[in-house]
Amino acid sequence: MKVVLALLCLITLAAARAQPSFAPIGVYLFNTTEQHDGAPVCSELWEFKPDGRMLIESGAERAEHAYRIETDRDGVWLIRRAVRSNGAPDCMGHRIPSPTPQEHRTYLVPMNDGRVATCPAPTRTSDGAPFVSGCYGFMVPADQAG
Repeated sequence: MKVVLALLCLITLAAARAQPSFAPIGVYLFNTTEQHDGAPVCSELWEFKPDGRMLIESGAERAEHAYRIETDRDGVWLIRRAVRSNGAPDCMGHRIPSPTPQEHRTYLVPMNDGRVATCPAPTRTSDGAPFVSGCYGFMVPADQAG
């Protein structure tokens, strides 16, 4: 499955570069690729506001992040920083007791079907091309979620 996902991400990387920068606005459903009993281990609601706020509902956690989308030579990045949290555990059991100024970078690979793969930073092949692997989830606009 990981090999197929890595190939799919590599194939869609060229298409993602040809498209205008990804600009999420509205509610997205995030699901991990890791599953247990046929269901994602973790599911979250991510709401992207036009003013740069991102609201997250994950397990019992309710959090607000400041976010921005950046595009560089590798592709598209979601960069976010926790602003506040209710301190409750998210769907993986993690807590944000008090936000810090640390930013978190997530590599995004927009797919033709509307989904967006969430991945760690790409590595480079011997010829310098970015190689995407280890994607850990997908986000999909809530109105397209099935």
